Amino acid sequence: MYLPEIQAEVNAAKKKVLEFKGYNTVSVIDDGEMRDMQNLSSDEYPCLYQRKARGLYSDSYEAPATLLARREMLAVISGRDFYYDGIHIPQIRLSEGKKQLVAINQKICIFPDKKYFDLNDHSFGELGCELAVSESDTVAITNNAIEIKEGNFGGFKDGDAVEISGCTTNEKNNVSAVVTIVGPLRLTFPDDTFEIPEGQTQYVEAGRIKVSRQIPDLDFVMEYGNRLWGCNSKKNTIYSSKLGDPTNWFYFQSTSLDSYTVEVGTDGAFTGCAPYAQHLLFFKEGYIHKVYGNKPANYQIVTAECHALEQGSERSICVVNETVFYKSRLGIMAYAGGVPELISQCFGNTRYRNAVAGTDGTKYYVSMTSGGDDYLFVFDLEKGLWHKEDNTRVVDFAYLAGKLLYINGADNKIYSTAADTPIPEDHGIKWMALLGDYDEYIEEKKVYSKLQMRLKLEADSSIMVNVQFDNSGTWEQVAHIYAEKDRAVYLPIVPRRCEKFKIRIEGKGYCKIESLVREYREGSEI
Repeated sequence: MYLPEIQAEVNAAKKKVLEFKGYNTVSVIDDGEMRDMQNLSSDEYPCLYQRKARGLYSDSYEAPATLLARREMLAVISGRDFYYDGIHIPQIRLSEGKKQLVAINQKICIFPDKKYFDLNDHSFGELGCELAVSESDTVAITNNAIEIKEGNFGGFKDGDAVEISGCTTNEKNNVSAVVTIVGPLRLTFPDDTFEIPEGQTQYVEAGRIKVSRQIPDLDFVMEYGNRLWGCNSKKNTIYSSKLGDPTNWFYFQSTSLDSYTVEVGTDGAFTGCAPYAQHLLFFKEGYIHKVYGNKPANYQIVTAECHALEQGSERSICVVNETVFYKSRLGIMAYAGGVPELISQCFGNTRYRNAVAGTDGTKYYVSMTSGGDDYLFVFDLEKGLWHKEDNTRVVDFAYLAGKLLYINGADNKIYSTAADTPIPEDHGIKWMALLGDYDEYIEEKKVYSKLQMRLKLEADSSIMVNVQFDNSGTWEQVAHIYAEKDRAVYLPIVPRRCEKFKIRIEGKGYCKIESLVREYREGSEI
């Protein structure tokens, strides 16, 4: 008697990608992560979607290098020229080299040139001031004043802390003091500031005196608590200006208005600085100096040894929602008050340098170089996902009136990261996503019965799907679709037997990929 033949059924296994997570180049990645991409974003997460179109903000600057948004206006340094709200201020002529713009109350200060621009009356000037008496002038000194017959003390103001030098008749009068009253030919100080011969009310100083309101040389500058703060690597020193006054950095009168100066004990050059919540951060590559306190009398410094800001990446610092993001030698870090945390593990072993970053409050944009090439990455702060956009080299960012602006180093134009009117290059934006390898973590051969993609194409867009089997190096085109109008597409793909495969999806125009499903059966070992 024959028994009924047993029919063996092998149900196909099914894997679904319903969540496209972002960029990742480590050895083993999750389903939905991409080893390479171009012009993608997290805007339609969990779907795969393209970045917003960029817009041209201005092409009227010859060589823009530094941006600052203040009072809903844009300040720009282009070459040696300064512009505010698109207007050239010809009286401000800057030196060559990299600049920093920092705003405090009604002034925009320019370093290392130590100049300022007043936002109220559009005046300008030097932060510091110096008057050296000429050889033909006569200097009379009383116990509380200096009088001259030539020159003009008009560059000084009441309350300035000045240094007097060059006195030879009485060298004890080479002092630092605070001016109480400024006149064109007379500076008045507190009583008994100067020493005069007994029995006289004044004397004539034979030396060629110099009166100066000095500004320290600062590598990096920021504003915090209505003070300017900066650091100098050669002197290994942190400085703070007088409260509310960026023109006075050596005002020491034992009051809450005082300036502040402290030398730190760590080795190496300063690499940048940033304000954070209730304290300040001064970076070196291996240290963060944290300044706590709200007035000079209670300022204190705590030093942490950690992966701090990389040399040359001072423009990578952004503060968002009480978190400081910056580029260290290890990668992109997030500092929230404790130990900085690496958030760019997905970059794998690739090392980037010279980072420049900006934020719109929801995303962290960072342009970096590696191997001579430029890359623009975007980190979604809420979703924790990285995406690579393209090879744009950004010189500087600024956030103005709800738009994130940047200088494109390739053409010296200023663009916005999102615009209603896209630039010509973004009409039919080109994009790419590389997914896989898919091997289901099974060493045996597999028979993939089908792949299925669900997607939505916008009008005048196209998509091309290529598959590479078993690292053959050859890409096989399996689908190419063009949409004249908006359409939803179910795309079935029948691959061949293989151990693993990867998919490269390329497109032009906007396309939303909602899912990728693969069905397979296990085969033999050969």
